[in-house]
Amino acid sequence: MREYCAIFNHIKNNSSRKVKEELLMHYENVDGLKDIFRFVYNPIITTGLAKKKLEKEITSVDVVRELKDIHEAIQFVTDNNTGTDYIVKSIQVFLETKLITDEEREFAKGILTKDLPIGISVTTLNKVYGDDFIQKHRVMKGQKYDPNKYLLKGEEFYASIKIDGLRSTTFNYEDGAEFKTTGGLLYEGLVELEELMDKLPKGFVYEGELLAKNPDNLNSNELFRVTSSRVKTDGIKKDVRFLLFDMIPIEVYKKKKGDTPYKLRRNILESTLERYLPDQDLITTTPVLYVGHDKSKIDYYFNQVVEQGYEGLMIHLAAGNFELKKSKNVLKVKPQHTIDLRVLDIEEDIRGGKCGSIIVDYHGHRVGVAGLKNQQKIDFWNDPSSIVGKIVEISYMEETKNEKGGISLRHSSLVRVRTDKNEVSYA
Repeated sequence: MREYCAIFNHIKNNSSRKVKEELLMHYENVDGLKDIFRFVYNPIITTGLAKKKLEKEITSVDVVRELKDIHEAIQFVTDNNTGTDYIVKSIQVFLETKLITDEEREFAKGILTKDLPIGISVTTLNKVYGDDFIQKHRVMKGQKYDPNKYLLKGEEFYASIKIDGLRSTTFNYEDGAEFKTTGGLLYEGLVELEELMDKLPKGFVYEGELLAKNPDNLNSNELFRVTSSRVKTDGIKKDVRFLLFDMIPIEVYKKKKGDTPYKLRRNILESTLERYLPDQDLITTTPVLYVGHDKSKIDYYFNQVVEQGYEGLMIHLAAGNFELKKSKNVLKVKPQHTIDLRVLDIEEDIRGGKCGSIIVDYHGHRVGVAGLKNQQKIDFWNDPSSIVGKIVEISYMEETKNEKGGISLRHSSLVRVRTDKNEVSYA
């Protein structure tokens, strides 16, 4: 354990990305080290633990699981990721009886709560150890729209409402459909959608947003909360729509790049739904507001949808090909910068008794976000595990330097907890 501590500190204390990669290669053959990396940085693995939870006093548990080393502890919380008192007490006993120094205990807490901000990522590890070191579910993502950078040559484009739902990349196999989150986890229990997907052509990936039916005409934020609650609840889920915006052959998806322009893919998608799924309203396409070359229409429709309570617009270049990365063929039009970051900790309000801010990992820096609603301050303080370790959407104006020379996010605020994903995104 002492050797692991020294290695992680060595990597953390070198700010150069190149040096970090060299150190990862240098320590590659240290027994068990790569297993720790794979556990900590694989977004699909969850533990149900947070540092605050590990610090609470538990008197109701007498019998615990004996764990001899950090690797047994990792396997234990991977297999038992519920965060119950029995799990927490077992880890507490392990930390106190099997580790020697406070540094080792804090380091082990960081491992078991998957909170080790040392300036590396899944991308870094896969670059050094190979693309499949940590298998990462990828989706095609959009760039932030900049009118001075994009659509400068009169390109044709599609403008549609940015649906504030749960992104689903759905693989329609011969033996059934798999609905996947952006983090690669499965949405389960979508029985109505599964039955409809069985009628659609197999061998395709259908990209879209899951959204609850909205008979009460809820606004975008309220509808997202309803959608998230409905889809995340165990058991059978009904009255969930699937709004599609793309359709790609699975073989093309695996190759990460295609040569069919969006205009043709969109036409195929719409004609497919008309042919195989007529007279139903659960699986449809995202509503297109405009198709053409007039760039001024973007501002016009953007102002309209924002006034109506929507998040913004999505722009698809008509000639844009599919590519499994952050692509300039898809553009997001939003009023402010938003990013999805992982919460590392909470800080008490200056008046005490409630949460004053959350601490997020921003490019390896611990950055405070204080824009919280009063009820959130109370809830997060009473139950830190409801926010620590989670992915949250943060809205901010710009990146700045604070008075201590560190990084801050100006006018940052918490938009929502991203229950639909478990990966960081800076776009």
